Amino acid sequence: MTVPDPKESTDNHGRLNAHIKAIESEAGEHGLLKALESLINNITGKRDNDKSAKRKKSSRKSNAGKYVPPSYSNQPTGPSWTQHALIQNFESIFGLTPTNTRAIREALGLPVSQQLVLVGGLIERLLSKHAPINDRNNTFESVVNILSGLSLEQKELVQVTAQPLLKIFHVCFSSALDCNSQKKRRIQNVGHNFRTADGSGNSVALPDVGKAGSNYTRTVTSRAPMNENLPSPEVIFDRLFKRPKDGFTPHKSGVNMLLLYLAILITHDLFYTDPKDMKRNLSTSYADLSPLYGFNRQNQESVRQMKNGLLKPDQFFDRRLVIQPPGVAALAVLFSRNHNYIAKTLLEKNENGRFSYGPGKALATAEEQDEELFQTARLINNGCYANIIVHDYLRTILGTTQDSDFEFSPLPAPEAPVYGNAVSVEFNLIYRWHAAIGQKDEQWINDVMSLLPADMVQHYKQQQKDDKESAHGGKSTTEHGVLDMIWEKFNEKFVHASPEELALGLPIAGGHRDLQTGLFSDHKLTLMLRRGYTQIASELGNGLKIPEVLRPVEIAGINQARALRCCYFNEFRRFFNLTELTTFEDFSEIKSVQETLKELYGTPDKVELYVGLIVERTKQTGLRLPYTIGRSILSDATNLLRNDRILTEELTPSNLTNWGFLYQQGDPQRHNRVLPTMIKTLLPNANSGHKPAFTEEELTNLFYVPSTTASSSSNSL
Repeated sequence: MTVPDPKESTDNHGRLNAHIKAIESEAGEHGLLKALESLINNITGKRDNDKSAKRKKSSRKSNAGKYVPPSYSNQPTGPSWTQHALIQNFESIFGLTPTNTRAIREALGLPVSQQLVLVGGLIERLLSKHAPINDRNNTFESVVNILSGLSLEQKELVQVTAQPLLKIFHVCFSSALDCNSQKKRRIQNVGHNFRTADGSGNSVALPDVGKAGSNYTRTVTSRAPMNENLPSPEVIFDRLFKRPKDGFTPHKSGVNMLLLYLAILITHDLFYTDPKDMKRNLSTSYADLSPLYGFNRQNQESVRQMKNGLLKPDQFFDRRLVIQPPGVAALAVLFSRNHNYIAKTLLEKNENGRFSYGPGKALATAEEQDEELFQTARLINNGCYANIIVHDYLRTILGTTQDSDFEFSPLPAPEAPVYGNAVSVEFNLIYRWHAAIGQKDEQWINDVMSLLPADMVQHYKQQQKDDKESAHGGKSTTEHGVLDMIWEKFNEKFVHASPEELALGLPIAGGHRDLQTGLFSDHKLTLMLRRGYTQIASELGNGLKIPEVLRPVEIAGINQARALRCCYFNEFRRFFNLTELTTFEDFSEIKSVQETLKELYGTPDKVELYVGLIVERTKQTGLRLPYTIGRSILSDATNLLRNDRILTEELTPSNLTNWGFLYQQGDPQRHNRVLPTMIKTLLPNANSGHKPAFTEEELTNLFYVPSTTASSSSNSL
């Protein structure tokens, strides 16, 4: 091969471009593949300790640029996995083509150790459809760490690398339709700019997809012989799930319970199993703040003032939030206030007279004005919710700090038509993160459950044992049912609200509504949020992490998974093109868990989905989710957001107004995050002396417990 004379081009860009063209012209795509293989062989195993690369400083220790070594796995990891994959998939990746030359130049400017993991991430993407991926290789986590340290000047490199990685997670498991079966973009009909109350119409072509009250979908159909010797759910909980006394394990990344409060809100947004039919989901399949607005038009109108687009003061619809740790309901109230703040600002600005009514105006009546203001405010509020999911929630899960320029956002409009989203029963299971509960909130749950009748737990277990009845309309106890049973005792012990106060809206333990305004105290809401902020979460995964008080809830989860005939754990991993776990040592670090799994199931292929999800080893970065949950949760988030027409196509200035569009995009001075703005704006009287609810430093990383220094300077509440 004749490599062009470097003298023909003295700058790196020209030489690299000429070199790539020469390889492609003389050896074609096969030559590009060989060049990639040579690059891997040259840099594998080398380390570069160069720390001169400029990275953004964070108020907490960052993993930016750090290589994450492989975790224990019976399958090949590291260079041996890469070489094995290259051999196995030699022909499948002949389609490799040159990427943006500037991005390549920037990649070559990184330390060699970082080049290696970037290349590994690229290979993992290329091989994702042709060979199982060993997620224990931690390649994705390493790439995310590198990208989180890149500056805005390296934007092209971030985009070129992040978007292909994002496509790994964009699979159509949650919809009955193949997202890639039709590449032509469907023409968007005019007049479908707002969300419906029940989630219908998100897909204009298939309006019932994701509608509240629809059945759960199934991600994976099991084709394996049934296990006729399943262990009892009680034994599974006691020997594999239960947190021992004094067995709390603080989260190694320092993630706090405030993140889990948001996770609980998201979970209740997406899942509400019908207590009379566990096949049905009473919520919508969209991230649309259903716990705030309700699940149908009647629910929605019950929390609205029906004037000026406003909600009733500090009101939210979903009663299930009341018995969660109080910080969860406090977050719901924050979004409730955000809606009203938006509606009032829209009317005050009234861009182009959009919200005026009367003869010759844009709207005919006050009723039309109320509806237009309400729907527009809801749309902007929904944009804020999506912003927090992308800029705060996903960043914490991935392990990048919230003040990073790196953004793993599924929201850019997809190429294929948007057919809507439908949540599956498997993802109902993967969102059960009870193991993460902190010590204070474990005590909270103990106190709430103590209000149940003495025979309630036994009654609950007896109901759940009849899987056939439960799957076909039998009664089961949900959070809503529990709340009905303990309402009076709950109010008496935790709320102490008068009938007049309860008439103003749902209560929150530790807070009282002002009888004149219907509002909770800013100070009390701040206390609830800070309880989560300062409380460290527990480690997840490996088994033996779930508080004993949740025994009946977990037993119900095991029985639900069995009644709905969920696949085995390894079948679920195969769906995501992940290597199977072939030894019990692959599952958990804990010896007793390994031994119990072997005793109860005999072979790894017989381990049930829900059990495997709970006891699997965890990732080494971010939220440190169990590997399979971590992989599938990102797929779910990607599909949830990207298959939502409202979020991908309707959050435009013409729909939101110019002000609303900018507001939901977040503060450019805070890396486009909107959550700090909401907290500062909506909790103005958090403390005496005009002290804010959270300091500027604390607002930088809200989902990690504060450091000793930050704690000493934070508010005393």
